[in-house]
Amino acid sequence: MTVIDTPLGRMRGAEHHGGLAFRGIRYAEAPTGAARFRPPAPVKSWPDVYDATEFGPSAPQPVMFDENAALQLPIEPTDEDCLFLNVYTPAADDARRPVLFWIHGGGYIGGSGRAYDGSVFTREHDVVVVTVNYRMGALGFLHLGHLEEGLESSVNNGILDQVCALEWTRDNIAAFGGDPGNVLVFGESAGGTSTAMLLGCPRAEGLFHKAVVHSPHVDLLPVGDGHVDFANRCIERLGGDPATNGMETLRGASTDALLGLMLPDPERIPHPALGLRRDDNVSFSPAIDGKLIPAPIADTVAARGAGNVPFLGGGCRHEGTLFADMILPPQVTAAEAADLLRAEGCDPDRTLAAYERFAPGTDARRKLAYLLTDTMFRNSMVRILDAAANAGSPCWSWMCTWETDIGDLRSTHAIELMFLWGWGHDPAMPAMVRFTGKGAPRDLGPAMREYWVNFARTGVPSAAGEPAWTPYDTTRRPVLVLDADRRMEDDLDGAVRELWFGP
Repeated sequence: MTVIDTPLGRMRGAEHHGGLAFRGIRYAEAPTGAARFRPPAPVKSWPDVYDATEFGPSAPQPVMFDENAALQLPIEPTDEDCLFLNVYTPAADDARRPVLFWIHGGGYIGGSGRAYDGSVFTREHDVVVVTVNYRMGALGFLHLGHLEEGLESSVNNGILDQVCALEWTRDNIAAFGGDPGNVLVFGESAGGTSTAMLLGCPRAEGLFHKAVVHSPHVDLLPVGDGHVDFANRCIERLGGDPATNGMETLRGASTDALLGLMLPDPERIPHPALGLRRDDNVSFSPAIDGKLIPAPIADTVAARGAGNVPFLGGGCRHEGTLFADMILPPQVTAAEAADLLRAEGCDPDRTLAAYERFAPGTDARRKLAYLLTDTMFRNSMVRILDAAANAGSPCWSWMCTWETDIGDLRSTHAIELMFLWGWGHDPAMPAMVRFTGKGAPRDLGPAMREYWVNFARTGVPSAAGEPAWTPYDTTRRPVLVLDADRRMEDDLDGAVRELWFGP
């Protein structure tokens, strides 16, 4: 055991893989009771030695898949009192190391910081890693500003939690051997969206200095009638009346009852869709609230000009395959695909032709699965990259193209995490994020970590023996391809990009 002094009081951590781990550090007061749905309150100091040897509870969340399914993460202890973070460091000294601040994904309803062991970075590189929990579901992403003053940004409570954790990092990380003046924020999926939102959040400016955005779905809606209708329907599902006792109902609901709101609404049957955000399909997710998030992220990035922090942005080539069974019917004819595309405002002939060039000979449903990659993730990333590059801000683009041999997933959503976090041989992790019989490249994870860490250290991504990474621009659109062999490629899958953005 190791005891250190921090600005908030003394803290006990544990030795971990040659370094130190401080787990379950409270960064905000419990968001429970009267504080439910309120912005986070920074943690107060403590008189005794804080025991940071065990993880704190993760945010309440449903079992998203069958426990034996390929996608189900390990089940963890959860509690509404969940605002904890974890710090991994080579040593709690005054070395002032770069800090890597990780925001987990999980669709705003699942995941936690404890699933990401930062020692995979600290064993190889002289850095500090922070992983964080934040509120999810109704507690983290439900608009309630129409019901009570002071809750105008409740739809972004989870983002407010992340800002609070970054403020804790600024004020305390030096005691753990980290440099508060050199913080890189990175995250994937919901965490990638969160990272992108921090790029577009004036309140977060100065709290981090670089960013890596993995697979964001950040074409956000402004708070509007759809958010009001969704919140009111949640109250009705809890047995309340939005007009008379909405907040009373929400504050009095059990955690299990709030979790039930994440299950499908029996009175609102979902229809096949293409992953586009619309006012009539609002769910638990962040939004442009006009206060914390004042405008679309790409607009904020563009308006900031050359003053944006440097960032890396990318994702996986076939992300939509993970979601096809959740969103699309089991069978889709060409005529049905055309009808669905037309209903979503897409030209069926041009769209299907573009995905035929992307994946020749595939059937209509497979083309739609590949299309989900772009509507849900890649288009968001392109908008932010283009905005930064055109504004004169340094940015770099990447794409993971390594393909698993599990089913038809190919280079599916989140598969790069298998490499980045060294999950490949961990039997506790789901099958999708473990090395398979196909022979996953063992040098890809170390290469990614070195690129990411050197970017954190210097502001320029590099790795020994790997390709020099060309900065992104909107003329050549250079992309670092992450696979068994790394390479630079201009305008990867340009035919699909042109479908959505033009030449």
